[in-house]
Amino acid sequence: MAEFDEQILAVRGFVRKRKEEGTPLSEEQCADSPDEILQGLPVRFGPDNPPTVILKEDTFAELGNPVHGSASMVLWTRQVELIQDGRITRIGPDVPEAEGRSLPFGQVILLGGSGLEEKDQARLERASNLASLLEGYMIRHVPRKLWSRVSRDAAVRGFCLETLGRALMAHYKRTFPLLQAVEILFVTSSKAHVEELEEIGLQAKGKSLSIRKLTRTEDGNYECDELTCDDCPEKPTCDSIREVLVIRKKGKVVGIEVVRDGG
Repeated sequence: MAEFDEQILAVRGFVRKRKEEGTPLSEEQCADSPDEILQGLPVRFGPDNPPTVILKEDTFAELGNPVHGSASMVLWTRQVELIQDGRITRIGPDVPEAEGRSLPFGQVILLGGSGLEEKDQARLERASNLASLLEGYMIRHVPRKLWSRVSRDAAVRGFCLETLGRALMAHYKRTFPLLQAVEILFVTSSKAHVEELEEIGLQAKGKSLSIRKLTRTEDGNYECDELTCDDCPEKPTCDSIREVLVIRKKGKVVGIEVVRDGG
């Protein structure tokens, strides 16, 4: 299978399993055009929003705190029929039910476009970060993780996960005209469910690294075979990847390589 078809099918299996278990689940169907998708949104969405900083005392609910579990991934395919365009699925409680709570959080963005290419990978992943675009929503984003807060004011005005899903869907459709289908999945049901989703994310990340031409050498370092950092348009994304690898290995970055301390 090409692209992330295998991981998309794994996500389908994950949702099917939750249905069989009787986990609370909702499905919403959005309109086709970005303007219609955003119509009636309870908060502002767009580049005109000022940077959002939500203090603890102003937080209605928290999503994806590392203590409770977090997973985030963007999966794309050229097989458009694998994606249910306009579908937003939520598994678990919604924001209005979570006042004063911190919920585990999984976010999966499924994209279909027959004209998509591997060179689009980095931009597709970066677009999942809605920092400063969605009013009342503050995020802390690292690869495969998504830790966010919803403000009390936004929650009072009707902010829910459908709000976030519609904003993401409209953003992708506006940013990438080649997309023919966009689907969103949110999971807040349990840390165990988010960890199960994270396993799928790990497989996707391995494929993403391969697409970016990052390879692991015999001594455990990661190198780029084709690109130089100074000229590479994907430098910010690769920097993020290397930072995570460094943290995991407790090492340091030297040029394009990750070198273990004492190694």
